[in-house]
Amino acid sequence: MDERDYLHHLVRQAEAATDFLSNGRKWERERWVCQRLLQALNIAHRVEDFVTPMQQPPDVLYRDASFEVFFVIDEGRRLNDEWREELERRRAASSLAQLQRREPKPRRITLAEVQQRLGPTLRKKAHNYAERGIDLGELDLLAYVSFKREIPDFNSVFPPPSEYLRQGWRSLSIVGPNYARVLFAHADAPAFLRDNQARTLLFDVEMGF
Repeated sequence: MDERDYLHHLVRQAEAATDFLSNGRKWERERWVCQRLLQALNIAHRVEDFVTPMQQPPDVLYRDASFEVFFVIDEGRRLNDEWREELERRRAASSLAQLQRREPKPRRITLAEVQQRLGPTLRKKAHNYAERGIDLGELDLLAYVSFKREIPDFNSVFPPPSEYLRQGWRSLSIVGPNYARVLFAHADAPAFLRDNQARTLLFDVEMGF
């Protein structure tokens, strides 16, 4: 592949990412997060195994799991705007050299800090759903976590998810670009979540937005 072809490849890649982040593909993004969790857990699945519920929450149904998916990224960051800007940058480039830019070295953060950043969204969901009379004990929470300037330090450990346990969710899992973990799963949660709780699983290939 010569430079021109590679530039076209990069443009197509950015076009695909921009389309995937559009409002019309929200459910596909949520399903993708579920698929990443199942891949980490080494559970065979097909696209047809995932169902759109008649009423939300949850976002995605898979067998006996009722996944409520949410995203945790850098404060103020908008992925769709970010990728639209990147698409225009790639389209305007006439050489690979024009696309090069120096990025600061990412800062390592502990797994405790990663877990802590779930807090604002989970507290908000717990409050709103309780006001609506939604049973939190029927939902399997699944967070996709990705930060642009920070990476998890896997030499640290996840602390007990005590606060989130008290909120009443049936289970809580986390997926990152290169890892996944079932933080907890109660006795009535799907067996594939119970059997894998408190294990940090690493992907061979990093993948994310």
